[in-house]
Amino acid sequence: MIKVLIAGEGGQGIQVIAEILAQAAFLENKKALYIPNFGVEQRGGVSLAFVIVDEKPVVYPKFAKADILAVLSQRSWERIKNYVGLQTKIIKGPAVEGGKSSNLPPKVWNVVVLGKINKLGKVVSQENLIKALEKRFAKQFEKNPDLRKLDIRALTEV
Repeated sequence: MIKVLIAGEGGQGIQVIAEILAQAAFLENKKALYIPNFGVEQRGGVSLAFVIVDEKPVVYPKFAKADILAVLSQRSWERIKNYVGLQTKIIKGPAVEGGKSSNLPPKVWNVVVLGKINKLGKVVSQENLIKALEKRFAKQFEKNPDLRKLDIRALTEV
């Protein structure tokens, strides 16, 4: 079982990458449960996503300590500190104190974080992660074919 907590601000794609991770797990016939947690301020408020992936059915989506914690904003860091355990692997986005700076736009950075979560946790195969990404962003790719120039495979390996 792997427990992932993704935290950020509304509009950073927190819920989207959690949904993609759960979908990729389903593609591998794994059991996955994703539960969003955000306030009425869907844009700009703190947004959390709890994801559990396991071989067995998942009974309850929340947990006390995360195996992997991805945090994309300083404000959300304050909300999720209690989920850090001795074994928790932490991924910090560029907006978090101590995070690596990045020239990537925020809408691409969340895909990089998704790739890092998958690499650290060995949650699903990269192939199924890309299939889930393709499915989730199919309409955006249709509307803007230039998005296909982004190398999704490379982004998920960063």
